[in-house]
Amino acid sequence: MKNDEVLAFLDDHPDFLGQHASRFGLKSSHDRVVVSFAERQILELRDQNRQLEARLIQLVRHGEQNDLILARCHQLSLALMQASTLDSVADAIVRTFDKQFGLDRIALRLWHPAANPGAYYLARQEIKLLANNLCAPYCGPYASDEVLSWFPAQPVLQSFASIALRHKGEAFGMLVLASDDSHRFAQDMQTHYLAQMGELVSAALQRVLSPA
Repeated sequence: MKNDEVLAFLDDHPDFLGQHASRFGLKSSHDRVVVSFAERQILELRDQNRQLEARLIQLVRHGEQNDLILARCHQLSLALMQASTLDSVADAIVRTFDKQFGLDRIALRLWHPAANPGAYYLARQEIKLLANNLCAPYCGPYASDEVLSWFPAQPVLQSFASIALRHKGEAFGMLVLASDDSHRFAQDMQTHYLAQMGELVSAALQRVLSPA
């Protein structure tokens, strides 16, 4: 119950505290509850402590989640560092996201000259424009028909994370993560770690593409 609801209840039941004074550690005198200033402060401190404890538990939980994401990003970094060709980088991306993040719907498309011809090369202008317009990873339920065509028809995908791959500010490709869970990539989620993973993938791809 909220504070206003508690106060409203007490207004409607003025004898409540008197009837249950002993349960709350209060003193009853002639059907009136007498609460000393010190006791009132103690009650308020108890309420504040409960709120702080709940907040602390939430912070610890967030910290544990962040540690887990960092550990998974580290595994992605190791896998990308060990890859020496475009195919092995793409394989490292797919394998790591599947094993570490439980994502098996991943699409990689590039318009870097060194990727042409190849399975990952894409020349469609609409995707180039989309990637260049992404100032941060996009998360949400929407994907263009072109992006949807990169994935199998089943299962029906419900949420997407689209990450532009950049070199010196210019997009040269796009990585799309997809899920049949509509809450996996929610529109209001933080994209800090996704952006960092995009930078890792971009650096690994530039390393294997530039010499070609």
